[in-house]
Amino acid sequence: MSVVFTPWLLCVCITLQYLFFLFFFPSLSFGRKPRGSPFQEETNRNDSRVIRTRFLMQLYACLLGFLLVLWWLRETMSFEEVFVLVCTGGETKKNASKSSSSRMFGILGVAMDVTTDLFFGLAVTGLVYFGPVVCAVFRSSAMMYQRSDDDYDENEDESNENEHNGKIIDGMFRFLFGHHRENAERYGRLVPIRDVLLAPFFEEFIFRGLLLTVLLGTGSDKGTTTSGSAAVSTRSAVYVSPLFFGFAHINHYFALKKVYGPAKASRFVLFQCIYTTAFGALAGTIFWRCKAGLAGAWSLHASMNAFGVPDFRPFRRRKTNAFEPPHFRRRGRNNSDDTWSSDDYNSGVKGKHFNAKIINWLERICYVLGPAVAREFVRSRIVV
Repeated sequence: MSVVFTPWLLCVCITLQYLFFLFFFPSLSFGRKPRGSPFQEETNRNDSRVIRTRFLMQLYACLLGFLLVLWWLRETMSFEEVFVLVCTGGETKKNASKSSSSRMFGILGVAMDVTTDLFFGLAVTGLVYFGPVVCAVFRSSAMMYQRSDDDYDENEDESNENEHNGKIIDGMFRFLFGHHRENAERYGRLVPIRDVLLAPFFEEFIFRGLLLTVLLGTGSDKGTTTSGSAAVSTRSAVYVSPLFFGFAHINHYFALKKVYGPAKASRFVLFQCIYTTAFGALAGTIFWRCKAGLAGAWSLHASMNAFGVPDFRPFRRRKTNAFEPPHFRRRGRNNSDDTWSSDDYNSGVKGKHFNAKIINWLERICYVLGPAVAREFVRSRIVV
């Protein structure tokens, strides 16, 4: 009985082989009993040996996935055309080798496209995280006025005042990016490099570059694919394919189950799958609408990983005031150094210079307004 090999089935194969290389292949002992392997426990994912090995496994997965895409489009496209198609994304609407900027400027035109789309991805991230950034600005600004009596000195010279303002700025960056500094200090520099640079590139190459190339390889919303089956519409490819990306994060359940139990681990993984699927739809849209689609999607993914998942702080119910400006402190919670910890942002006194409810509602509006504006900003990008 013949089986029709649909593009969706090929996407399943590419996803499974990526998960196999990343999570299962390094753990195989091939009949030998492993001794102290860091792959025996998912909690060791931050081990430097695990990061290096998974980096190599991701390279293998990307290579094998690309070969599968070459096989799928073998009848209609050459190697060069498929490679350009995977990297450009937006050129799926036209012949992959006929980029107007590339014809006019050659390498310079390609560099211009890549640079433009890198900044486009950063701009979209800035809009998506408009709420958290405003929240950090409000809290850091409140510190300038909420200084304890023992820290305040009317005769304080300008150098001390500049030092004070510098600590406020440093505290705002800790509020937004402090988790990467903590991971680097605890596990090593490879962890933030993996989270911000390497993982976004490999995931975008697999789940945007390869999957969307397979689904939209015909360059038309109508017609047939290379195998004769019905072509996949642009809307279905961009908004359904992110389900594969969300599915790829289910593996975290097994590690979380050991720490938090099955109920809490299930809730966390469900939220992560929904969040990553929504992000995948946004990244897929950018990949489709940009000339250098892979560069734009990677820029978006890397910058959003730098911020991390928004904590939705203004929407949390509190027994105390809705907005509590953190107390400026010259020492951490352990009183042993002259730094701030992220916990310092969760402590403080009620604001005397801000209306707590107004600030809280402004933060909520910014949290909702940012993604809404980002959506329109992406949709306004003319498909190349």
